[in-house]
Amino acid sequence: MYVLALLALVLALTGLSACSGSDERAATQNPGVVRVAGGLISGTEVDGVRAYLGIPYVAPPVGDLRWRPPQAPASWEGVRTCVRYGPSCPQPQGDGLSLFPLGETDEDCLYLNVWTPAGGATGGSDGAAEAAGDGAAGQGDDGAAGRTAAALPVMVWIHGGGFSTGSGSLDVYSGMDLARLGAVVITINYRLGPLGFLAHPELSREDPSGVSGNYGLLDQIAALRWVRDNVAAFGGDPENVTVFGESAGGMSICDLMVSPPAEGLFGRAIVQSAPFDSHGSRMEAVRPLDEAEAIGRELSRRLGGDEAPDELAALRAVPVGRLLRAAERTVPRGPGGLGFVPVVDGVVLPADPAALFAAGELHDVDLLVGANADEANLFLLGMRGATAAQLTTYVRRLYEPDDDTVLELFPDEQYGSRKAALSKAVTVMGFIAPARFAAASVAEAGGAAYLYHFARRPPAVGDLGAFHGLEIPYVFGNPVLVLDVTGGVDGELSRAMMRYWVSFARDGDPNAASGADEQGDAALPSWPAYDPETDRCLILDTEVEPAPAPYPEACDLADRLREERVLEASR
Repeated sequence: MYVLALLALVLALTGLSACSGSDERAATQNPGVVRVAGGLISGTEVDGVRAYLGIPYVAPPVGDLRWRPPQAPASWEGVRTCVRYGPSCPQPQGDGLSLFPLGETDEDCLYLNVWTPAGGATGGSDGAAEAAGDGAAGQGDDGAAGRTAAALPVMVWIHGGGFSTGSGSLDVYSGMDLARLGAVVITINYRLGPLGFLAHPELSREDPSGVSGNYGLLDQIAALRWVRDNVAAFGGDPENVTVFGESAGGMSICDLMVSPPAEGLFGRAIVQSAPFDSHGSRMEAVRPLDEAEAIGRELSRRLGGDEAPDELAALRAVPVGRLLRAAERTVPRGPGGLGFVPVVDGVVLPADPAALFAAGELHDVDLLVGANADEANLFLLGMRGATAAQLTTYVRRLYEPDDDTVLELFPDEQYGSRKAALSKAVTVMGFIAPARFAAASVAEAGGAAYLYHFARRPPAVGDLGAFHGLEIPYVFGNPVLVLDVTGGVDGELSRAMMRYWVSFARDGDPNAASGADEQGDAALPSWPAYDPETDRCLILDTEVEPAPAPYPEACDLADRLREERVLEASR
């Protein structure tokens, strides 16, 4: 039972399983009515936080809207009750990756969720309360309608899952505790896999921009535009938006930091464990448009669309389950691998994000970024039973033709076993080095950057250590199965991280949370701004402390290899 519970914890953290979204604490239904694009909505209130779940931010991307940019949502009459999560995007099921059902999935999946302090929802500025009748938000006993309190920072979460799985509606992402610290927290769904990232020559021809493939990123941009236009109704400041995300969510944020359509939609970013510059066997973070279109043609061939009189009409009529099965055969995903990914199309992504970061061609965005000490242990868990030779072959393929140079830095005897050494190599080269690179790029471009290294290895997770995704419960303050982040050492670390994260979102400086807080938590150590010359970070462990950034030699190697790749690609 312990092993199953632990495995469930691992998979839940990586966005592969979900719970019902219910809260067993007493909830007050319809505590506040606000007006958003589309009409009036109501939510629930629990312990001083209002939650609005399942808000449609664009039109359902179904039928003829499959593989089209997001469209404006339809309006509704009356007050829409937003107390349940909307469906998640369809994704692979029954492949051994999930111990729990994801919940309802549907192509009609473009919903978001909002948590705000009970005093935050204003009822809107256009008479939402009056339109809703007596008892609407802003007319209740909290006096929200006439409140003149300062607007709150906004934190928008983009979930991970390799661009193929996951949902913004998992309980581990509940924004309740972050909202209690004084932020409006929003989680979003976006299109995944072939629904979100299929390119095809015919799709490019029908698009006014002449490109295709980045529908998932366009969904994220549409959600940020919705936030800009609607968050004031929840007490949020549309001029103070921070995007934060993990894994593919963090990779998405790095893409948005160089995407022209996303410019100005957020001013700060928190990127957790994001290999946004990855390049290797089944680990391409982005693909050129021509390669992505070739994959799209192959998928169409598998589905018989290439023989239809109207290829796009035929593909849009394919049942989603059949589409997903064909996609998995067209672009197989290995452990930790990627399938359909964002596309360098010259419009949404003008070039490889890693090259743009290196050149300093970034939006004016401050950055908090880091990775975990044992990221790759999760992926090697998916290769249980593999021999040392098989694991070596897998890792060598990731880093060829420089695999000998990489593996020389991670000798077996230093890490205790071949598997441990390989895991550390992937962790450092694939996650820790990109985090340092991103921090250095922002700092050199004149922005503020803060680098962290999450090293907590709670006893509950055993030998898995600080694996990929483990920091997420600490960031949100939500316990997950065998991992309790509400008390003891882990509770202290979680509260410290939440204070740092919200402080950065509010002020652009995590150190604004350094003093003792109202709950009696002690003052926090000072977090040094990242400077490539001093190369220092904040260690997040049982002891939180600034220290030299780890693995400098390997990170320097990763920088050199990246520079060579970028230079070669530019020729």
